[in-house]
Amino acid sequence: MLSLLRRTNRKGWHVGVVPAERETALAIVRTTRSGRRQLRHCAVHPAIEIRAEHVLAPLNNSSDLALAPVSAVLSAQDYQLLQIEAPEVEPSELRSAVRWKLRDLVNFPVSDAVIDVFEIPEHARYVETRMVFAVAARAEAVRRIVDLVKPRVRGFDVIDIPELCLRNVCALLPQDEQGVALLALGEGFAQLVLTCGRTLYLARRIELPRRMETLAIEGDGQADGDTRALAVELQRSLDYYESHYDQAPISDLVVASGDERAARLLGPLRQETGLNTELFDVHALFEVAPGLEPDTRFPGLVALGAALRTDRGDA
Repeated sequence: MLSLLRRTNRKGWHVGVVPAERETALAIVRTTRSGRRQLRHCAVHPAIEIRAEHVLAPLNNSSDLALAPVSAVLSAQDYQLLQIEAPEVEPSELRSAVRWKLRDLVNFPVSDAVIDVFEIPEHARYVETRMVFAVAARAEAVRRIVDLVKPRVRGFDVIDIPELCLRNVCALLPQDEQGVALLALGEGFAQLVLTCGRTLYLARRIELPRRMETLAIEGDGQADGDTRALAVELQRSLDYYESHYDQAPISDLVVASGDERAARLLGPLRQETGLNTELFDVHALFEVAPGLEPDTRFPGLVALGAALRTDRGDA
């Protein structure tokens, strides 16, 4: 996990917020001791509303949300996630050693970065080098989120990244027990995450041509060139997962977009990859509050994952 602020242990509702230049996503989730997952809010709001406190005001006006833990999420341009060889140092020296290794790998000065590290599952037997995931976040971006969110909510405690938020979503999928691929479609990109047993194995951001926003399909359910290219990138990632981690092949793909694009991709991707493909269905995973229509476009899905953090000693 990327833990840039001190964590707290509280019980009840959890909140995920994705503040961005154009829009702000907010999700409010509760997991009970019996395992029931309740979704109270999942929406994408105009960005100006967070500054006017419209988005976060309900957290302070409700007794059961006033102290709810709040996770905020960095935007893609504000951090880099890399796999690097783990330095052979004491655990207490790991972050400083990783910072030194990142000096030529990130596209901004490493001195202006907040660094965190989390483990990668062991590689195949024939791979001797131990690798770790390293997150380098722009310190300015971290301060900006703190300045934006902390004055507005009492429970703000963690800054996260989208890949780990989507990992949390994958962990709810029944296919995760054997391994699952989640393809979350954003504006101009697709974020792919591969998980198995609640563990993140691989995360890739795949740039999509603008014309794929309309997902033109040639003929009856036939993939066009752009969709075939996406399928090739997907298959490469699945092959890497299988060979590099000595894992059984992933056979299930879940596609999420919050609009009709995901449904229009299912057939062509099934045809090109041979995977079992299905739509992400928030109603199958949560008890959705009456009258709520969850917005699971990319920012909303990430906010949902941010509200699913489970390392706080939750109920």
